[in-house]
Amino acid sequence: MEKERFTMLLLEPGEIFFEDYSVQMRAIEPLFPEQKEWVDGRLKLCSKSLVFVNKDFIQPLIKIQLKETISVEQYNSEDNIEGCNNMLNVQCKQYVEMLEKNVLAPYKFIHKNATFQFCFNYAKVENCLPQILQLLRAATLPTAEQNAMIMTIVHSRQSRVCFDTSWLEDLYETVVLEIQANKVLPLVVNPGRVLLTTSRLYFQPYNNMDQHPVLKIQLKDISSIIQRRFLLRQVGLEIKWQKQPDGKIEYLFLSLNNQSDRDELHKKLLDQSAVSLETVPQNQMTMRWQNGSLSNYDYLLYINSLADRTFHDLTQYPVIPWIIKDYISATLDLDNPDIYRDLSKPIGALEPTRLERLKERYLEMLEPKFLYGSHYSAPGFVLFYLVRKYPQYMLCLQNGRFDHPDRMFNRYYN
Repeated sequence: MEKERFTMLLLEPGEIFFEDYSVQMRAIEPLFPEQKEWVDGRLKLCSKSLVFVNKDFIQPLIKIQLKETISVEQYNSEDNIEGCNNMLNVQCKQYVEMLEKNVLAPYKFIHKNATFQFCFNYAKVENCLPQILQLLRAATLPTAEQNAMIMTIVHSRQSRVCFDTSWLEDLYETVVLEIQANKVLPLVVNPGRVLLTTSRLYFQPYNNMDQHPVLKIQLKDISSIIQRRFLLRQVGLEIKWQKQPDGKIEYLFLSLNNQSDRDELHKKLLDQSAVSLETVPQNQMTMRWQNGSLSNYDYLLYINSLADRTFHDLTQYPVIPWIIKDYISATLDLDNPDIYRDLSKPIGALEPTRLERLKERYLEMLEPKFLYGSHYSAPGFVLFYLVRKYPQYMLCLQNGRFDHPDRMFNRYYN
């Protein structure tokens, strides 16, 4: 089976993918005289865009942002596929090409009026068109009002969906709780339904984005359940379990609608007899680190976890103390004090010249004054270091572009 090229990282951060349709597409002449044939693919309906995924991996994905769309209407004409009247006509001021030749690269923004036609193979245009027009109207509003209207649409769609109990593994499972939740990944929030039974925890996304229609976690495999913040609100819940039969450690970070829902799910998870958590008191973890049975790295990750930091959220990504200052030597003598930075000062005060400039700027400022203009950790800073490992995150955060080459991270010494 071919791997899906479309991911939610191709959308704006926080944008929601609703559903997709099997279609055939063509771009109308005279703008595209070379493309006369219909091409097979899938049309993705998202909260702020339409994305066409060409079946041919060589061809780029085409994203039509709704804010750049002139009109969306049902199209009837004799000049179509064997007289098919199940067609959608989309006119836009610009569109975006992504993943041409299946290569992750900066997106191409085509600033031209264009018209795309989509012939639906199975779905009916008259059923899809009202949803698209509703989102198109939202795209004409100011950002805050647009987001509010989208959330209203989302809540309306979600209220009509219940968990499909045919996915239950065991007929004798007893349902304990069903609740709406979001699966959180870096720069991605995917809404769905959480179902807790006496044996398992299930997550069923509202869309077909995930590889499996339903995520199933056996309660006996769960080793950790931690209440976390998400976007500065106490609505997060991170679950760690050991996947069987390979023993791989997996994580699920959920955000609930409010703290009450989060606390209810957390309590009912802990109430299940099948749940047996690995609990080690904080003083014992510190003692293990002091005795050398726990590495510096693992202990730092443990401390980060206590501070609500997780790899699943770039806004509260784990932080590691900046200790070493020698990034030139091939080997380091850890007993040599010269390799360590001055720990009596914050990073911003290590260079006297830079510190003096900051103080001068501080004295010239109006109230409220501040010395440092940025936080020590933010999504942009995190991706500055991770851009080579996760270039798709940078493209998502920077609207399809990499940062200027002069500002790219090359080595710690610089």
